[in-house]
Amino acid sequence: MTRPYLALGLAGPHLIELTASRALLARWDALPLAFSVLGIDRVDGSAPAATTLASSAVGATLAGATQRGRFFVTATPQRDHPYNIARRVASLAHLSRGRSGLLIGVRDAYAPAGPKEAPAWGGAGLGGGTALDAQTAFDAARAVRALEQSWPYDTIVGNREKGVLVEAHRIVHVDLANRFSIAGPLNAPEPATGASVIAWYAATPADRAPTADDDPIELVLGGAGTVPVLPLGQEPPPGPWPGLVLRAGLEQSVDALLDTAERWLADGLVVPVAAGGSLRAALRLPAPAPLAVTARAAFPVPQPHVPPSHPAVRHP
Repeated sequence: MTRPYLALGLAGPHLIELTASRALLARWDALPLAFSVLGIDRVDGSAPAATTLASSAVGATLAGATQRGRFFVTATPQRDHPYNIARRVASLAHLSRGRSGLLIGVRDAYAPAGPKEAPAWGGAGLGGGTALDAQTAFDAARAVRALEQSWPYDTIVGNREKGVLVEAHRIVHVDLANRFSIAGPLNAPEPATGASVIAWYAATPADRAPTADDDPIELVLGGAGTVPVLPLGQEPPPGPWPGLVLRAGLEQSVDALLDTAERWLADGLVVPVAAGGSLRAALRLPAPAPLAVTARAAFPVPQPHVPPSHPAVRHP
């Protein structure tokens, strides 16, 4: 039977503990884990802790302070519009060189409640808003994927002879009109490693994501997913799981979580995944399909701009 890979689930207090200790960061960075989920308690339905850190802020810290560890940041459209989520996800992928991804959830345990008529995103107090349900979260994931791909990385050509930095005519509008109305494009180019991996959290069958032809979900975590979440203190369950997420409770430490991870790896209970490299490569996921070639161009074809040559100056 194929052994599962190992991932870790970190709640709010663990993010504080991990980022405050260089020793813990070094241990975490060296472990041959598939990934870690930063702020799993935001999306798994558990009660919020007394203290936490923003998942994407911790991701930015890990991207700069480590070299090999891979991670998912967590986000929901309860407080954040997907355009803002997409900007953070793309920025993290640039900073981490592809070591990061997005775990999308329906509700954020730490987010304020929005107005009754539009609880998702409306909680930001910026107007608008929509229903707080799986369809909204799914449409947010679709928006993040499309926005990340709206400015292809290989459009940045830096052609000095023609004076063209970017083939801007290949940057496209996403033109989304579902729970979110977005024209696009994103104001940042696609990461060099391609569009970020997008995962979904499903504790029960009722939490599963909707389906669509442009489904962006590539991995499902939780009891109703292909990668179950296991509380720290239990041993790996039997079953043909591709991977397991070992989650520490609020009263348990990052040190104890890493101790168990190191033991499982040493005992051969899980298969090591070489540290370093992109999250997509570590999970052996294919690149997502690009946006349709019929997508509406955001800019005209750039015209060559060659600086005029100056005649030689003759000195008497």
